[in-house]
Amino acid sequence: MTREFQRMLQLAAMGATSHSIDVNCSDIDWKKIVDLAGKQKVTVYIAHALKGSRVLSCPDEIRKPMIQRARGIVVRNAINRSDIIRLLEDMEAAGIHAVLLKGYAIADCYAVPEFRTSSDADIWINPKDEDRACEFMQKQGFSVEPRWKNGHHAVCHHPRLGCVELHVILYDEIVEEVWFGKMDGSEFVTEPHLSVDSKDGRYYTLGYTDHFIFLSLHMIKHFIISGLTVQMMMDVALYLKKHKSEIDVDRFWNTINSLHYDKLLNSILWAMVRYCGFNKDDLPGICAKAPEHVDVILSDLEEGGWMGYTDKEAREEGWHEYNRQKLIKDKSDFRYFVYMVRWKWAQYMSALFPSVNHLAKRYPYVQKHAWLIPYAWTHRLVFRGVNSVRHGILTNQIVTDENSINETAKTRIDLFRKLDMM
Repeated sequence: MTREFQRMLQLAAMGATSHSIDVNCSDIDWKKIVDLAGKQKVTVYIAHALKGSRVLSCPDEIRKPMIQRARGIVVRNAINRSDIIRLLEDMEAAGIHAVLLKGYAIADCYAVPEFRTSSDADIWINPKDEDRACEFMQKQGFSVEPRWKNGHHAVCHHPRLGCVELHVILYDEIVEEVWFGKMDGSEFVTEPHLSVDSKDGRYYTLGYTDHFIFLSLHMIKHFIISGLTVQMMMDVALYLKKHKSEIDVDRFWNTINSLHYDKLLNSILWAMVRYCGFNKDDLPGICAKAPEHVDVILSDLEEGGWMGYTDKEAREEGWHEYNRQKLIKDKSDFRYFVYMVRWKWAQYMSALFPSVNHLAKRYPYVQKHAWLIPYAWTHRLVFRGVNSVRHGILTNQIVTDENSINETAKTRIDLFRKLDMM
């Protein structure tokens, strides 16, 4: 981890939490800080830190535009949150129970809730309401991309409200079955949903322990796939700090320990203590001393950028191998291959034969002439399906040997091993 990244992390924490953190300003390269903040999508938090501190000697030509942009983000976030909560109220009125996950539901853990930016809104609905919920979203002006067979959410897009994901399960099948211990989700969600009265209206969210487990496993999932984000780390630490008296800490840590993610989570939480102004007492259940992997995880975050997007494709080979290692513990290499082909086949068929609404985007004539739908599907099968199979769509996430993955992925697999995740 570079000195600039450490400074950026400290400044972002100051803005997100209002913690008082002693930051050495004498050697700050503000242009590098701004660049790193942009890559990590935490510029708004640093702007808040600069606005609220008289000792941070940032040049006006950097500070003033950053604060101005932050004001615009605050306004947009406030409007978006209000719109999403109104949407949730409308869903409840239509008889569809909707539960808001992370994002806007945990924004009040931040010093300024409106600074907590959500790139999309995540909503859980009962599987029996899935079709009605998708229909409801279409009537509200959303385009809806239905959930594929083994997926966990439908994706809805609106020109003003942005992206909303409708979850019927919390994680993809392969994540829930393989990475999270072959659980069916019921062990993660056991509490009654919370009803929250906010200034924007009433909504439901997960119970405190259920939500904290979800936030943590969601972060861990992204760490495995390609990388963390600073905001995910803040979400987890701030939620635990605010709700430590409501969270069943023993149940939480027993769950994390049983899945072998305790070293990873302890390292992340200790990073918040070491660099972000948290006290150990703020985070009940963490280990007594900081693990040796704290700075290694932060270096991985710096190198990968936001969710590992700096070298996302190379990093994703790491989760392919992680997935193989988890599966071959219980299955032979052949059964691993069969499992993955079956999983890829379901994904492939969903993409090849999409819903009529999705099909109409590429083949507009099916809206006027429904009898041409079989022709459109046949066209996709012949001109896209066969070509995709020829180029390895059914095997492109299947690893036959650890030595075949790239060096970036090997480095991450080595880190997973050091964290006892495999």
